[in-house]
Formats: sequence, C-alpha cells, structure tokens
Amino acid sequence: MAKTKRQRKPKADNRLPPTPEQAARSEYASAGMAYRRIAVIDTMLSRGQLTDREFVLLDYYRQQASLADRSPLKSCIDFSVKGGDMAPSAAITSALLETARIERDMLSCWPIARAVAVDDISLTEWCIRKFGGRERYDGKGRFIAMVPVRERNVIGEALRELKTAARRIVK
Repeated sequence: MAKTKRQRKPKADNRLPPTPEQAARSEYASAGMAYRRIAVIDTMLSRGQLTDREFVLLDYYRQQASLADRSPLKSCIDFSVKGGDMAPSAAITSALLETARIERDMLSCWPIARAVAVDDISLTEWCIRKFGGRERYDGKGRFIAMVPVRERNVIGEALRELKTAARRIVK
C-alpha cells in the first residue's frame, strides 16, 4: 500500500544546452532530448523579412544544395540494386544539376543566397565578412556586438540582394 502513495521524483533534465558560442551565432529550439538549430531563413520568415513565396523558393534551394553536398560514398559502398557503381546516386546527380542551374539563374546574387540559405550565416555576419565590421559598445562602455560598417545601408542592400536571388529561383 505504501507504493501507491509514494511521491514520484521529478525527472532530471539531462539535456545540455548549446554552448554560449553556438547560442550567440544562431537560435535553438528544444527538440525532445536535444536542441535543434533553427535555420536563418526560418528566423527571417518569422521576423517578416521574407515573404512566404521567397521562403519557399529559398527552402527549395536549400534542400537541393544540401542533397548535392552529400558525400556519394554510401552509394559506392552499397552493392544493392540502388547503388554499387563508383558514381553518385541518381538523386545526388539530379540535385547537383538542379543546384548548378539555380545558381546560374541567380547570376551575381548566388553567394549571399548560398551563405544565408545553405550555410546558415546571418545577414549581419555575411555583411561583416564582406565589408568589415566595428565593435558596438553601450553607454557604460561594455562591448555589445560586432556590427557591419554603415550597418543600415549594408544590411538593407544585402536583404534586397537576397530577395532578388530568391525571386530568380524557378522550381
């Protein structure tokens, strides 16, 4: 009878949160027993920086580029009907061709689209890498963050360039 009235211990939270360096670079959400990194384009959609159509097109490009970047090693080891040659699988080859076509259609806008959609680099970080940055301090002299030089102009131009790249993607 004592077993039925005994209080259960609360479950311990054994999840390790992202490191401070990881948390500073991107956003994370709880996903069961782990934390999942939220893609930059998902964050931009939730902030209203991208329209639904631009998000769908950039997500399509992200999926194709991720598949194209996969190693064809598994298909070379797998000697079943679907693999076995010393060449990439049909899905990887198709994704390689589709990614090349999309990047060709984006013309000079493809570097920012690849950085933001595929490599998950924020617009601010991309602008700092391309144009340089400066340190921002608060009123008490404490360091806050690195920001691009001429922040508003540069980030606005980068966002317009990303939107142009998204509009040039044809499914």
